[in-house]
Amino acid sequence: MPQNVLFQVKDCGRGIPAEKLETIFERFHQVDVSDSRKKGGTGLGLAICRSIVQQHGGSIWVESTLGEGSCFYFTLPIAVRDENNYDNQANLSH
Repeated sequence: MPQNVLFQVKDCGRGIPAEKLETIFERFHQVDVSDSRKKGGTGLGLAICRSIVQQHGGSIWVESTLGEGSCFYFTLPIAVRDENNYDNQANLSH
């Protein structure tokens, strides 16, 4: 079983309602549509993040408490370098 590295990004914002925790990773979705008018944005950022993380074999999720903030997590598998292949490539570049 491959090992993963866990990344965590925490904010102290207003939080995300429980019923929106999964939908925020969908394209063009925002927790509060008035945010797009005030702050800009299209609602694509987290969808792009999810796509990139999944393409690299990882997972992404969020935990949030209203009024306290959110914590976003994602995992990526640890790549194991094949030393023999790396040494051969290094020799070819000389």
